[in-house]
Amino acid sequence: MKGKTVLFTFDYELFLGDRSGQPKDCVIDPTNCLLQLLGNFNFKGVFFVDTVYLMRLEEIAKVYEAASRDLSTIQQQLEEIVRQGHAIFPHIHAHWLDAVYDSEGNEWSLKDTRYYQFASLDIDRQTLLFDRSMQIIRSVTNKFPGHPEIDSYRAGGWSIQPFSHFKPHFLRYGITQEWSVIPGKYHFSSAHFFDFRKAPFGLPTYRFKEDPCEQDKSGYFTEWTISTLSLTPFEKWVNFKVSGLLRRLGKKKPMKGATVSSVTKEEGDSYQQGNISRVTASFEGLNPFMLRKYLSAIRKETYFHFISHPKLLSSFEFSMIEKLFASLKKKNSIQTDFRKATL
Repeated sequence: MKGKTVLFTFDYELFLGDRSGQPKDCVIDPTNCLLQLLGNFNFKGVFFVDTVYLMRLEEIAKVYEAASRDLSTIQQQLEEIVRQGHAIFPHIHAHWLDAVYDSEGNEWSLKDTRYYQFASLDIDRQTLLFDRSMQIIRSVTNKFPGHPEIDSYRAGGWSIQPFSHFKPHFLRYGITQEWSVIPGKYHFSSAHFFDFRKAPFGLPTYRFKEDPCEQDKSGYFTEWTISTLSLTPFEKWVNFKVSGLLRRLGKKKPMKGATVSSVTKEEGDSYQQGNISRVTASFEGLNPFMLRKYLSAIRKETYFHFISHPKLLSSFEFSMIEKLFASLKKKNSIQTDFRKATL
């Protein structure tokens, strides 16, 4: 595995549906587990922080003690993430603007998804959210002299299109690195909108100007593509059976919140051939079978990019992540810091 780049990226966020779950369960505790594992193997991670949630938390922290404690704990954890050499960048879920706080349960309800897509906002609100998001991230990184500029972004729900809504803010803040595209995938629903059918397949990174799916070598922006894993029908069946067994054994715990509720209109994958399925590379659902599949795939590639959500990870999956890290470490020359990657 010499000379390979393996990236571990995480969306640092609560659940985004009827029930957000609580910060301790969804971000604080699982992120601490991830930091412990990353540190044990001297690997680096990239955390995309749900900044509009923190905006709303700041608003109510003045009134509710539980929210004030959550805000303080999250701020401390973000500082610890940076202190350990990992990266934090903004990740905007605009429908937090309509979120309703339940003070008794210390949870939020995000049932209203009219603003789920950044493009659904008017220009003034887009500017407000982007400005505050950058301020929030910089309020953490500015405490560490010499920290690199905040130059990266991942769109909420991968909805980076139309890019014309993002480009002015990228240019204003010097954001040159984009992290939302899974080549070939597309999904249209009452909440989501992304169409990556035209994105180049097999390119770890590429430059673009106006469209994150259209390579342009003279472009100002760089896309870091998210990897996929191919499964035959038999492999998909085996994974289903293994996952079911683990659930029955209590290894996979119920979610502690609710995901976005939306009506799917169309979805698919233009690079999927025949009866071979392509799944997005993630730590969610990691089991012994998928662990072997990931290691086999990484052996054949020079670049592999995982996207995961701390809120969805169980103690069993953390044990699998540790095995994955140990296997990668044995092979040596694995670069996990995107700023040092040579592609």
